[in-house]
Amino acid sequence: MAPLDVTFPSNNINLAGHLYVPTSYKEGERLPGIVVLHPGGGVKEQTAGTYAAELSKHGFITLAFDRRTQGASEGTPRYVEDPYVAIEDAKSAVTYLAINDMVDPKRIGMLGICAGGGYAVAAASADVRVKVIATVSMVDIGLLFAGSLPEEALSTLVTQAGQNRTEYALGGKVRYLPYIPPEVKESPVLMQEAHDYYLTPRGFHNRAVNKFAVWSYDTLVAFDAFARIERISPRPLLLIAGTDADTFEHSRMAIAKAGQPSELFTIAGATHVDLYDRKVNQCLPKLTDFFKTSL
Repeated sequence: MAPLDVTFPSNNINLAGHLYVPTSYKEGERLPGIVVLHPGGGVKEQTAGTYAAELSKHGFITLAFDRRTQGASEGTPRYVEDPYVAIEDAKSAVTYLAINDMVDPKRIGMLGICAGGGYAVAAASADVRVKVIATVSMVDIGLLFAGSLPEEALSTLVTQAGQNRTEYALGGKVRYLPYIPPEVKESPVLMQEAHDYYLTPRGFHNRAVNKFAVWSYDTLVAFDAFARIERISPRPLLLIAGTDADTFEHSRMAIAKAGQPSELFTIAGATHVDLYDRKVNQCLPKLTDFFKTSL
């Protein structure tokens, strides 16, 4: 069944979403709902939509959506990666499900992939309407961006971020950087994998434009996705990660800080991007059981 095209507001900005309804749905039912958050630089039609579609086959109303300034959602300037805005948009998606006549507002969960996983943890730590939280190949995008560069280079980018904000306020243009560099042969494995997914027919979508505003840096460096992760407890938390992912440490850090009940479930031999598409079938049984049991 094709998803329903929906829009919903987040601080007066309209977000574009895909709502997946089980084919078995009967009028008047109120089913559990799951908000699915896409990776940084991604859109709802990619891995977030894959998980949303598959989970809906098991009796969940699922919502994948584009964060503001991304994909088909509103918001200017375009392609700003702002964690605090992403958290607000995630909460607005929860509100959309909570007031939907097909959804039981007391049974809403959240699934985040990559950066969306970090955003899910951060959003749920302060929004108790989210009863269960799961992540796949989770990263703390603040740590990822800040930790991947020498301090001198990072300081330069933060300075450029502030300068570009001023330039834009004076009528100038937003400066952009690529999420994935044009040449990735000498890049970390994650970048090579991302190139293979986002920039080839494997996962390409024309609204995933492979760029972000340089002024994202001065917000990203101040963000800690796991700062309040212990507040999720006693709600259930499930982290899924591949043992060969170069981001595996992010899930290990998170589980070490999380309260109970929480679980780190590993997919042997899987890399970060494997879990976007190639090994979704190895994640789904665990996710389905987790959400059915917890919701």
